[in-house]
Parts: sequence; structure tokens; C-alpha cells
Amino acid sequence: MSNSSWHGGKGDKSRVSNPKKFQEGMERIYGRKSWQFWAVWDGLDLEQINFNDSGLKDNEQISYGEFMKRLKNK
Repeated sequence: MSNSSWHGGKGDKSRVSNPKKFQEGMERIYGRKSWQFWAVWDGLDLEQINFNDSGLKDNEQISYGEFMKRLKNK
């Protein structure tokens, strides 16, 4: 097989073609976690993140969907 015929393998395409379905899957698998957990999970720097935490108690558990709604810089 030559390099020109290589198709890139399974990891070549983005697996998040439907963001809503991805969010639902994340919530089904991981449930509710702190916003800090979701930030680290997404590879964000906790010192640099712009997140609206108004109305949340310390370490309050939220869904991934709620995290994404409150995230200001993504």
C-alpha cells in the first residue's frame, strides 16, 4: 500500500457530527459533575476559562449541556 492510497483510518474524521447527540451521550455516561470537571474534561485551563457560575453553589453538580450553555469563550 502506498502513502497516496492511505485513507487516514477511523480516527481521521470528526466523531462529533451531531453535537446534541454527543451532549446526550456524555450526560448518559457521566451524569452530573462539577463545572471544573467538565472544563478539565474538555481540555480547558481553569485559570483562563470564562464561565458563568452565577447561581451555582461550590462544587454543584451540573450536566454537560448546562456546562456548555454557561461557557462563554467556546
